[in-house]
Amino acid sequence: MHYVLDCECGRKISVRETAAGAKEQCECGRTLVVPSLHELRRLAGLRPPELPPEKVVETLLLARKLPEEDRCVLCGTATEDVVCCTTECEKAQTLSGSPPRWLYLLSYLTFGWIGVTAVHATSRDDREWGTDRVFPLPLRVCADCGHRLDDPSALRTALSRVPVYRRLLEKYPRARITVSSK
Repeated sequence: MHYVLDCECGRKISVRETAAGAKEQCECGRTLVVPSLHELRRLAGLRPPELPPEKVVETLLLARKLPEEDRCVLCGTATEDVVCCTTECEKAQTLSGSPPRWLYLLSYLTFGWIGVTAVHATSRDDREWGTDRVFPLPLRVCADCGHRLDDPSALRTALSRVPVYRRLLEKYPRARITVSSK
């Protein structure tokens, strides 16, 4: 993408985003320092890229902050009560690298201990795909509204009232949500 920089002489210089942080020469002889890519995008009126919702949630959890500071997400009354919702967005899958037991039996019956040894030699380590993405999402809910979270759809709706949690649930629509403590 190309961005336009203004020189003090009045000319406009077109620069690519790969030139961010570099120096460009204007026809008048002045040297212009190309701003960072973030600044180039801001000057062009583009929105900065958003962090993925998982990173925002992880940052909030590490900082021990709640997205909604002091109000119940369901009724809006001031409360100190917090409910922790365990949200399992993604689980890593593990594939066993060891051959099935029936193959050991068949090789033993066919070739004896040599067959079992050959089958065992072909075994591999377990393989894991994906990442465990499980978040303990704190949700400010007053004591009067806490019973409404027993219904899974109501729990999802309550979490969706917090913008960052809504983004997380939109990214992982099949996330499993449970109330881990009241």
